[in-house]
Amino acid sequence: MKTFSIFPALSFRMLFPKILAITTALFSGIHPVFPQDTIQRPTIGLVLSGGGAHGIAHLGIIKLMEEEGLRPDYITGVSMGSIIGGMYSLGYSADSLLGILRSIDWPDALSDRISEDRVIFTEKEFVNNSILALPLTKNKIRIPPGLIKGQVIENLLGFYAWPAADISEFSGLPIPFSCLATDLITYKKVELNKGYLPDAMRVSFAVPSIFTPLRMDSLLLVDGGLVRNFAASEVKEMGADIVIGSYVGFNANGEEDLQTLGGIIQQIAMFRSLEDFRKEALLADILISPYVDDLPVTGFENADTLFMRGYRAASPFREKFRHLADSLNNYAEQLPLKNILTKTGYIFQKIEVKGNKNYSDRQILGVLGLEAGMAVDKYMLSERIDLLFGKAWFEKVGYSIIPRNDSLILVLDCIEKPEAMLYGSVHYDNSLLFGLKAGLSVKNLITQRSAINISSLVAKYYRLRTDLVQYIDENQRYSATASVYAEKTLIPSMELGGDRGRVIYRNFSPGFSLGKRIGLNNMMSLNLNFENLDLITDYVSDVGLKSMTGRYLTGNFRYQANTIDRKHFPDKGSILNLYAGTSKLSSGNVKSDAGNISYSDLAEDFSPQRFYILRGSIMHYFSTNSLVTLGFGGELLYTTDSDDFSEQHSFYSLGGTEPLNDRSVLMAGLHPNEMQIKNAFGFRSEMDIELIKDLHLTIMADFFALDEAFSDGGYLTRAGAGIGVGYMSAIGPVKAGVMAGGPGNDDGLSWLKGYISIGYRF
Repeated sequence: MKTFSIFPALSFRMLFPKILAITTALFSGIHPVFPQDTIQRPTIGLVLSGGGAHGIAHLGIIKLMEEEGLRPDYITGVSMGSIIGGMYSLGYSADSLLGILRSIDWPDALSDRISEDRVIFTEKEFVNNSILALPLTKNKIRIPPGLIKGQVIENLLGFYAWPAADISEFSGLPIPFSCLATDLITYKKVELNKGYLPDAMRVSFAVPSIFTPLRMDSLLLVDGGLVRNFAASEVKEMGADIVIGSYVGFNANGEEDLQTLGGIIQQIAMFRSLEDFRKEALLADILISPYVDDLPVTGFENADTLFMRGYRAASPFREKFRHLADSLNNYAEQLPLKNILTKTGYIFQKIEVKGNKNYSDRQILGVLGLEAGMAVDKYMLSERIDLLFGKAWFEKVGYSIIPRNDSLILVLDCIEKPEAMLYGSVHYDNSLLFGLKAGLSVKNLITQRSAINISSLVAKYYRLRTDLVQYIDENQRYSATASVYAEKTLIPSMELGGDRGRVIYRNFSPGFSLGKRIGLNNMMSLNLNFENLDLITDYVSDVGLKSMTGRYLTGNFRYQANTIDRKHFPDKGSILNLYAGTSKLSSGNVKSDAGNISYSDLAEDFSPQRFYILRGSIMHYFSTNSLVTLGFGGELLYTTDSDDFSEQHSFYSLGGTEPLNDRSVLMAGLHPNEMQIKNAFGFRSEMDIELIKDLHLTIMADFFALDEAFSDGGYLTRAGAGIGVGYMSAIGPVKAGVMAGGPGNDDGLSWLKGYISIGYRF
């Protein structure tokens, strides 16, 4: 701690009473009272460093200062210190800020992942369902400049900093504030003390390679900690007489840590900042460095621990804080803070949209439901921004509020998604075996408001779907789609031509549909398909049968709703599917050792019979607490009678914990495709327990009454149960477990079975 003159700018004669009072307060515990003179009350500057999650320790120090009645007159911050300092400058208390930090879902916030119930239905398939998502521009793959665009963080900062939306000079905040950023182009320090406060905090927090840089005028800005991680000079320039600092930033690696490449790179990257900190630290009259090195810099879930680390580190300074506060108050009472936290709504005289090329201002404002002169509060604006972002038109939708000529302007800053995106991941499960999952999405290639979506799983048992979509209206609610679907799937046990064994199911289905999206999470469509279905024996048939092929014209109506918050290990929401369809055989043939016979030769009076299918399924999830999620649902399937040939293709497959195709009816206790059914009614239940972060224990139990295909035995019942573990890994969900139930050994399949799946599914 510095013990010499802390007021070098003023004459010794003028400052002697201050120096004596403050020095006495700081070092002797005695606080004499001096008469008022023309010298203003000495001011305190609070300096908060960067340090990722470690910055939460700043709040513990601030809390102890609050307890001793010591409030800063100026605040500077860098990176996480800018967020803590900027929010505290608005008038939030240390306790309320800790509560806000606890409430944030940091894994989602730091991955730009929004809840999937806020993603438009037509884009849900691509969201959080691949390892890689790379833009394609002019036949090149473009590596993003950062992993995180900052969509979620910016919306959160805008929400909580809403009371300062009409304050453009940070000196006008209840506690004057300033933060630092680094210009990547010149590699110089940039002080941010005016503009839109959430933008300034977000820029100062933009760790390179993790967050994308933010452009302001001609500057390309990232984390200020690259060049200065402790802004003591800046707080002195703001007018602080006494400087209190909290530092949780990087400290130089020792010789042992410099034996690794990572340690060397880290030391080199932070060298300039470390040198600068040694100089800036000399300006601090009180410098507190909580011990946080044993906690990860991304461990925001450790908020309470970090808070207490800061509180304990400040505890030895409690008496000094108390005496300093008393001495300053005896000299002159500190003015109360201006309360701006009660601000609710603003009226924007103008709304501007920037960065949009493919989507008009009218479309964007139509989705937001905003217009000039409308009263808007933070809840409404945050919700509408999420709604617009969920339409998947943009990589990021930000906003700022600009005071201009006694009026407020809402500026929407949109970064449109690349028109072509490449997706990729790996997948393995018991049924499809190992495969590479790849996808391509291209927009506006053929016409405006068109999209080409290709999804594939390249494996021994493959999947391929290609959709050419033309949206009809501006807001992309109505669409016309031409599609092609192809698959090859193994059915482990099936009766075919009087024999039973392994059968390969192959489907090639071009089609056309008209669709209407209802809100974000609902879709209905009318579909017409030509289906070429092959059943190929994977065993030596007693009757010499090789394959049965049917070609069908199918029409159907489908209604789908999906409100779950995430695909894997959801906490809340529902999945609903309703289907009503009709099919009729147009041609078919049977291959055997005897040759190839078309359906018209199978019987003299053969006439294909139209059949109908009705199906409904629902699964609803809800959380009883932060660790346990329950799921309940049911399934109803009804298939009318068909001709003897079509009967071989009109079945659905029962079994498995994840669907293999549109004909899958899930049931724990059975292998995927283990039973072929015509009609079914059943219930399913699930309990998911998050044991530790991203590690789940899942318990399943299902019960079905069903009418087995190719059988006249009437309805029978089946029950099954399973238990497994799941982990949300870097390559996608990993699930493994055991199940019990099913037909048993009469099918050559065991009653007890295991399952495993790795990676994102098709």
